Amino acid sequence: MPNRAFDNQPAPADAFPELAARFQQRYEAVRELTETRYLRADWAERNAELEQDLLPVPAADFLRHPAILYQMFVDEHVLPHELPFVRAQLPDDVLLSEDTVGTPPTVALPPNGIQTSSNTVHQLYHLLRYEQETGRRLQNARTIVEWGGGFGSLMRLIFRMHGGSPTCVVIDTPIFSAVQWLYLSAVLGEEDVVLHDSGPVRLVEGRINLVPIGLVSDLSVTADLFISNWALNESTQAAQDDVVSRQWFGAESLLLAMHGHHPLTGIAREWGARTVPLGSFMPGQQYLVA
Repeated sequence: MPNRAFDNQPAPADAFPELAARFQQRYEAVRELTETRYLRADWAERNAELEQDLLPVPAADFLRHPAILYQMFVDEHVLPHELPFVRAQLPDDVLLSEDTVGTPPTVALPPNGIQTSSNTVHQLYHLLRYEQETGRRLQNARTIVEWGGGFGSLMRLIFRMHGGSPTCVVIDTPIFSAVQWLYLSAVLGEEDVVLHDSGPVRLVEGRINLVPIGLVSDLSVTADLFISNWALNESTQAAQDDVVSRQWFGAESLLLAMHGHHPLTGIAREWGARTVPLGSFMPGQQYLVA
């Protein structure tokens, strides 16, 4: 199997304009596939703002939209704390190199000047800490489910880091599912991305399957790994209850990042997860891993 971190080259930069031109069509196909029971009022507002500003054609710098930039890019103060660990765990800086799609904010890393973002470093830190704390390897997870995928950055890294062809599922609101389709198609290539627009959801193996929250009841999956980094914190009680009732979509392993003392902490610990502090540089934040 190919090692995606090295062999899976990003889609050509000129793919973005053509994908952006089809964004509205793809979004309209999933627009009504929502579940209001799962969506907090603050996120409903952000979703509406994002929809208004991205249609009909997202700007080339769409990652600078406030609903993305200020919600999904961690502050650069984490870099001095997380970057040394990430670099110590990786054989080289290939995965740190930031894709230019969406014009994300970047910083140059010494000594080679490679452009990365605090967000990419932060997300690699999550994945590598998960491997360190559990003794598990991402490459052994054949099916991975992520609840709340942002603009698709973490799944981009998982797909490249995995080294094989995992079946990935990202569950999110319709507008963010469409944003993930745009970003991941531009970065990885559209052939690796499936945006589902009707039920029952028939997952495509070896691809990234984007599932709007309105189709969750039509989704049948047994995951090896379930991931949610602060997204369950920011979902409603109904969403949290449904994820727990489905036993984390059947996953035997967990990577959860959330606020300390969140009610889900006790539930996850009863299920077998361990609480691990994220780090002194982010007080009050924790991992729950199994």
